[in-house]
Amino acid sequence: MEKIPFKIVQDAIDEICNITEEAALEAASEHFFDVQPELAGFIMEFIEDMSENAQDLGFMMALILNKAFEDKYKAIRPMTEDEVVARFEKHEEKFNEYLEIDDEYLVKIQEDEAKDGQPEVLNYVVEELFMSPDLEPALDANEQVHLFIVCKFFIDCMNELAQEASPEAIRH
Repeated sequence: MEKIPFKIVQDAIDEICNITEEAALEAASEHFFDVQPELAGFIMEFIEDMSENAQDLGFMMALILNKAFEDKYKAIRPMTEDEVVARFEKHEEKFNEYLEIDDEYLVKIQEDEAKDGQPEVLNYVVEELFMSPDLEPALDANEQVHLFIVCKFFIDCMNELAQEASPEAIRH
C-alpha cells in the first residue's frame, strides 16, 4: 500500500491551519463528523477532560489527519462504533505503554510506523507534540502524551480503513 507522502500531509496542515473564518472551520468540523462520526466522537470523548488548549490542538490535529487520509485515499468508509471500541480495547495495553514514552521509545514507534504504517503522518504528530519549540500555548507532558495516544489511535484506524479501500492492499 502506498504511504501518504509528506506533501499531502503538509498540504492538509496548510489548508486546515489557514482556516480563518468561523464558518469554514465549522464546515470542516461538520465534514469530519459526517465522514467519520464514530472516530470523531471517540476523539472528542478522549480529550474532553483536557485543558481547552489541548482540546483545540487535538481537534485541529484530527482535522489535519483526516484531511491527509481523505486526500490520499478517496474511498475510506466510516469506522463503526463497535470497530472503534474493539480496536481500542485490543490496543489498550500498548496505549498504556505510551504513558511512559521517552525519546528512545518514540524513535522505536517511528521505526515501526516506517515499516507498517504512515511514517509522514506520524512524524507530523511527533513534531507537533514533542519537537515544536514554539508550541503555543505549551501543553503539559501528560496532555502531550494523551494527545499522542489519541492521534496514534486515529492514524492506525484510518490506515486500517485505507488498506481496505486500496486496490493493491494485500489480503491475509
